[in-house]
Amino acid sequence: MRMTRTAAFLGAVALAVAWPAAADEWDVGADTDNAFTTDNALFHGAEQVHDLGALTGGVADQDWYLVPGERFSSYQFVVDGLTGDLDLGEQSVQRLLLNGTKIVGSALVEEEGGVLSLDWLGPTTAAPARSWIRVAGAACGTSCHFAARYRARFRETTYSVPRFNNSGTQATVLIAQNATDRLCDAFFYFLDGSGALLVESAGVELPPRGLTVLSTAAFAPNASGSVRVAHTCGYGGLSGKAVSVEPATGFTFDTPFVARAQ
Repeated sequence: MRMTRTAAFLGAVALAVAWPAAADEWDVGADTDNAFTTDNALFHGAEQVHDLGALTGGVADQDWYLVPGERFSSYQFVVDGLTGDLDLGEQSVQRLLLNGTKIVGSALVEEEGGVLSLDWLGPTTAAPARSWIRVAGAACGTSCHFAARYRARFRETTYSVPRFNNSGTQATVLIAQNATDRLCDAFFYFLDGSGALLVESAGVELPPRGLTVLSTAAFAPNASGSVRVAHTCGYGGLSGKAVSVEPATGFTFDTPFVARAQ
């Protein structure tokens, strides 16, 4: 017997009502994202939609993500698009070390609420070190419905400057501006042609929309190579360029900061 449209619609409604409280695929899979054993590793440009619906047995849901930590790099994890009664706060989005116990960073609430941004720097001298992001502590707790959702976005925010030159008669100056309305920090890593670290600058604190000018000759005299710029201004939150001056001719060579493409 053929199913009528009405019967098909009622069947779909019944399935929707019977859908488990933990509705996203990371909660219903065999290997869930409810602890730091998840396999949900994020790569630059990743965007996912999760829910914090209460789990079977009336347990509040929490979502874990595995994130990279490369040398001379910086990163941003953003939560937005909140639905339902999540009302997530700064302590709801945190970064933890790989054993999943030590908290090393919490998010900032931005855009008058509803957007949480967590920014951090990778290691400088140590080997690459991955860490965890945990999203938890929804206001609705064990009453959260599976429709209590949010969007998670992950970006590498590092800028590269392909050229600086302080050899011969040339000298290079770095110009960087904080393009955001919040305080952030920037660090500059000078690399030689093989990619080995020559020296790193001390961190520069940039006020909202603030500007800094850095003479690279003060850090890497008689050297040339490239620069990595790690910062906590968020993806696209820093703008700048390197300006190399040739005094003999007055010519200048501009090299813009380059962000990783999405």
